[in-house]
Amino acid sequence: MGLLFKPNRDEDIDYERLRNDLMDEYGAQMVTLTGAMGYSDMCDAQEASHEELIKMAQREGINLDRYRK
Repeated sequence: MGLLFKPNRDEDIDYERLRNDLMDEYGAQMVTLTGAMGYSDMCDAQEASHEELIKMAQREGINLDRYRK
């Protein structure tokens, strides 16, 4: 496979754990900081695709290595 093979490191992520942690984070933001915005983000995380979860985690500064299987 050599140079043409690029492993997809995102496929070994525990997405359900990431989703739950993002929902907890947004829930906390809803209560403490941003109100309706945190609720909206929490709902978005609940329905997000794997790719969207990665983007949300990066936006929040979450270390994705913590979610590797």
